[in-house]
Formats: sequence, C-alpha cells, structure tokens
Amino acid sequence: MYPRTLRVATYLAPCNRPLYEYVAAALGADDFIDGADWRELASGRVDVAFVCSPPLIWLGGAVEAIAAPVLSDPRFAGRPLYSSEVVVRRDSPFQSVDDLRGSRWAVNEPSSWSGYWVVLRRVGSWSFFREVVEAGFHQRALRLVSDGSVDGAAIDCQVLAMELRANPDLDQRLRIVETLGPAASQPVVVRAGLDAGLKSELSRRLLDLRGARLEEFFVAGFAPAPDYSPIAQELSILLPPASSTYQAPP
Repeated sequence: MYPRTLRVATYLAPCNRPLYEYVAAALGADDFIDGADWRELASGRVDVAFVCSPPLIWLGGAVEAIAAPVLSDPRFAGRPLYSSEVVVRRDSPFQSVDDLRGSRWAVNEPSSWSGYWVVLRRVGSWSFFREVVEAGFHQRALRLVSDGSVDGAAIDCQVLAMELRANPDLDQRLRIVETLGPAASQPVVVRAGLDAGLKSELSRRLLDLRGARLEEFFVAGFAPAPDYSPIAQELSILLPPASSTYQAPP
C-alpha cells in the first residue's frame, strides 16, 4: 500500500545532507528529516533512509536495501564501494595503524562501519589505543586530529574528499597513512512493508540519477544494492554473542 506521504530520513554524515535532500526530492519525498537514531527505523514511520550498513543488518528485516552510491573515485571502478582513510597530523611520526598502538584515537559512533567497526576489525580491541574518544561524526574526528586532541582517526573517503575541498589547509595539516577497505557503500533502505511497486519505482529513480549535483559530492550515480553479507559476518565476529549492538568503546 502506498503511503499517503513519502517520508525520507538521513542518518549519515551531516556534510552530505544537501546530497541526500536532493536525492530525496528526486524520489518524490513529501518530508525529508534528519534521523535521530537509526533504531527508530524499526517503527516503520520512515519510508526511505540513507543509513550505514551495520543498522541494515541489526534491524533484522525491518528495512531492505534497494541501492547504494557509486563514488567517482577511480579506485572503485564504478562499483558501489568505499573505504576509510586513516589520517594523522602531517608532523606526527606515525606511518601506519600499527604505529598508533598506545595512541589517542577518535571513532565516529557504534553504528558507523567506516569510522568504528572497520577500525576494530583492524586492531582487534579498543585496548590497542591508550584512549578512544567518540567524536560522533567524521568532520569532528577530523578536527580532533587536526588540532592534536587525538593522534588518528578513520575517515570515510568521500567525506574526507569533501572536507579537503572545502578546507584546503587541512591537506597541509593531515596525511593518510593507511586505507581500510574497500567495503560495500552505505545502503539506501526502504521499510520492508512498503508497496512492492513503489519499491521498484524508487529503485528505478535511484538507478537513473546522474548529473552535476551528484558529482559535487563525488558520487557518479547509484547501483543496485551490493552484498552486505561480508559486513554481517564481520559484525558477528566482532560483537560478543550476548552484547548490545550499540556499544561505545571503553
């Protein structure tokens, strides 16, 4: 059954909000909101959402992925992939993640693959670092590295490209020491109970989207949803069986 209004929400990086608002309009959204907590998607009050991959898995069938962005970064060869770039201050001695053992580190928050789980997969335990600060989002993590509050962070490559373009001086203060990934890019999800015809129409509109407005955000277009089972498998290993899916680092 078609909803009376189509409500679309974003749960991703604030710097990308104009991109998601543009895409929402192309989908025919009547209402576009900033989501407060990905777990609210289980209520069915949001029809379409831009979200990171762990919530897609944790929501257990309440939502379905219909598409994912294809970045213009040539490393991904037109596939819906992205990576995390490990950044440090340019004047620091660190040359790899291994060098950062015992350092101060910034994470996004526990629903972020690129700023949280991909790092935990690399280091094995948050005790690898002396201190872990929850920044909340990539832009703040970048600022914490830039001003020396922490020694390193893993940043979504698309967000990093946008921040470096907007703040060219960052390139003089930061450097990349390692790339983590690639992984399937963040899904566009719909609530599972949405009309099948509408799901197909929304998917078609996403796959047809092209143009300069997307390219401003280093997005070439959208592709059918990729396979997120490798991320699901990684999360099943990284999360203790009895733990919450939303745990902060110590």
